[in-house]
Amino acid sequence: MKKTLVLYDQDRSLECEILKQFTLDGTNYALVVPVLHPIQVLCWETDEEDEERDALVDPEPDELEAALPVAQSVLEELNLKLVYSAYVLTVQGELPEPNEEDILEITNDDDEAEEYQLLATFFHDDLQYGVFALLDPLLLFVVLPDCGDPHLLSPDTPPALLNRLQEELVDQLAELADQE
Repeated sequence: MKKTLVLYDQDRSLECEILKQFTLDGTNYALVVPVLHPIQVLCWETDEEDEERDALVDPEPDELEAALPVAQSVLEELNLKLVYSAYVLTVQGELPEPNEEDILEITNDDDEAEEYQLLATFFHDDLQYGVFALLDPLLLFVVLPDCGDPHLLSPDTPPALLNRLQEELVDQLAELADQE
């Protein structure tokens, strides 16, 4: 049986599988992945410089909230259930096998490209939306306090600490590989 933990944010939760636990400078951390499939809902916006080219953008929070019931309906056609999880939207159910034409590379705010599978498209208030599933696992670093609930690292976490966590993880994985 896989070991899991639950992250909470306001009135929502996100169940995650623990991949690795370790201690750094007296603080316990874990590398986790959501149990359900993380998704992203984006909308197409016409590029003002090139009207024939559309760009994928994050909808405004109120636009997204209004469009989610429609997203739920189109996902139900794929036997998927939209889950309003903490930190990220997720879907429950078996994702369809990705076709080559359904795979898109999307650049995030940090200019890092990730591959997504287009699950469905729909229209709401004259905007076309797409529901995308991340093809690679969504890896999250979590703090495991001695008292209280586990929580995601703060967005204000110093880059130096993030680098040390990544280095520690790489070192531990190298040790595991050497033992095999």
